[in-house]
Amino acid sequence: MIHFWTFALTAVGFIALALLLLRKGWRQSQSRLFAMAAFIHGLWAMSQIYGTFPFSTHLAWLLYTAHFLGWALFLVSLLPQSPGQTSGQTASQTSGGLQRIVGILVPFLILSKIISLLGFGIAPALLGQIIYILDLSSMILGLAALVGVFQATNDYERWHLKFICIPLGIAFAYDLVVHAQIFAMGDMNTAYHSIRGLLNLAIVPFLFISAARYKFWRDPFFVSRQAVLYSLTLIGVGFYLLLVAAAALILPELSEDAALPLQIGLLFFALMMLLFFLSSGSARARIKLFVARHFYSRKYDYAHEWRRLMGTLATDGRNNSSLEYRIIKACAEILESPGGALWVLEQDRPRLQATWNFRPATHIPHPVSIDLFQDDQGALHCLYDQRLAQSPFHVDRAAWIVIPLPHLQNLNGFLILTHPRVANKIDVEDEDLLLLVAQQCASFLAESKAAAILEENRQFARFNRQYAFVAHDLKNIISQLSLMLKNFDKHSANPEFQRDMHETIQHSVERMQKLIIRLTQVEAGKGSAEEPEEIAVYPVLQHELAKRAENNSGKAVLKADAAAHSLMIHVPKERFCATIGHLLSNAFEAGACKDDPIENETSEDEVEVSLDLIGDKIIIDITDHGAGMSPEFIRDTLFVPFRSTKRSGFGVGAFQCREFAREQGGDLDVISSPGSGTTMRLSFPALL
Repeated sequence: MIHFWTFALTAVGFIALALLLLRKGWRQSQSRLFAMAAFIHGLWAMSQIYGTFPFSTHLAWLLYTAHFLGWALFLVSLLPQSPGQTSGQTASQTSGGLQRIVGILVPFLILSKIISLLGFGIAPALLGQIIYILDLSSMILGLAALVGVFQATNDYERWHLKFICIPLGIAFAYDLVVHAQIFAMGDMNTAYHSIRGLLNLAIVPFLFISAARYKFWRDPFFVSRQAVLYSLTLIGVGFYLLLVAAAALILPELSEDAALPLQIGLLFFALMMLLFFLSSGSARARIKLFVARHFYSRKYDYAHEWRRLMGTLATDGRNNSSLEYRIIKACAEILESPGGALWVLEQDRPRLQATWNFRPATHIPHPVSIDLFQDDQGALHCLYDQRLAQSPFHVDRAAWIVIPLPHLQNLNGFLILTHPRVANKIDVEDEDLLLLVAQQCASFLAESKAAAILEENRQFARFNRQYAFVAHDLKNIISQLSLMLKNFDKHSANPEFQRDMHETIQHSVERMQKLIIRLTQVEAGKGSAEEPEEIAVYPVLQHELAKRAENNSGKAVLKADAAAHSLMIHVPKERFCATIGHLLSNAFEAGACKDDPIENETSEDEVEVSLDLIGDKIIIDITDHGAGMSPEFIRDTLFVPFRSTKRSGFGVGAFQCREFAREQGGDLDVISSPGSGTTMRLSFPALL
């Protein structure tokens, strides 16, 4: 009972759908083919419940094959016929090619099914095998048409087309599973046949929805090259497996006892050959060349090629491959070349930069200029065939084509590709695409080279800056040693002076050793070899202030309340002491300067140092009572490296102090104006 009603309702639904389609759009070829496919499907469903008429079994077998082929014809009719876009000729040519394939296979399969049903003395066992193979062929053709059309659409189009492709695809796949069971077990379970009726009945509502969206599938759409390539491959694989199945069915006729081992061996051999074929670069290249020549007016899908180029140049770096390597690969993939090599020019001399599956000639003629790749009118071209034979590159017999890499009227380098996997004659379209890609690749090379030069200059600048800091520290050490040497004749016999001199020399040697270590850290990107440590600020200020006051005639005062005596910071101690010492020295010099118009005059030579905590910052103010500085001098000169107002200065002291403070999370501010002295305010994060 379930069998009867499911197929009966299915027949009614499909025939009603056909009538609706004919009423809505008889003038459209897609409507007629949709109606025809639905009508044949309905007739096949009807044949499953009326089996008492003469030849009803033969008619059911014929309609079973015909309903697959009817849907295949309708699906390929959705491909473009005469679209108005600029790629219309290409799209129409693609559609024509696919429709010709289906148009040849459909009548062939129908005629073969009719001939096989008529018998003509064919043995029943062999007749069943022929019918089985023809049914499999029609299923594969229907599935290939479904997959091809679905892949040819974008996301928006798939939202509409899914009500046709997904239900039919499930039904066709189910029939394929059922036929696989017949092949494995020799018979079909009746439950499978009943489920087939329910499955086909479930399809009907979805097809009515697609009919309601008549406007979409009435209009043709563009099919991509990838869709054509996948569809042809799927059709080819399907018919290859059909031939294997036919051979497996014939084997028992040859040797009944050895049939099973021979069939298993044939299956494994066929699958192995299929995997070899699908993984073959040469096979893929041949199929792509066949599609380009017979389905399209243009050889390339330029949008796809450009996306692939950008993807190869931009993302393949995750495999730690160089840019030059990726350029070779990107250009080689266009022509299906298995390898190549890239040279860059340094003063017109070629230097091998990268290779990919290619061993180039040991000698490349030089100098190489852009004139070698230009014709009489100055237009660029590639070197291949006769041009290559007449060029200096003919010494490399493995070379197939030489591609220039031009950038801003200059030649950055050139690319040599080896012969492709499949014989392919280069034409104007190939050359135009290669030159366009080469210009883009040359731009990438130029940017990469500029970035490398910039990084090299940054490293030199970093080293030079560190060297300037080191030279500034050396100047301070020399000043200390010069002062000791100046006082040596007067105090050489004084044991206390001798002790101070020994400590000063020892301290100077230690500082110079640290400076050398600091220079070695530059390449690693480190500014200092000294590790931060927790230090008490007040004792350091006392020590540095006392040391500077001994060598200067000015007075020094340290102001801090009792709470400030315990303030701690986490900084490199040596650099912190050097920063405080440099600012104190400048303060004493400013207070001692009476006449210098640049340093300005001072009214009294006292230096005040104060320590305080404001919020989470430790504030150190170093104040002199000199003539002060103008805002313009502070803004434009004070912190600019290598601009000094001192005869023996390097102009990096104030800059170095501020950089150190900022590295530690603080800052150095200047509070000054002409005639009011100067306060250098250091701030550091406090350890609370």
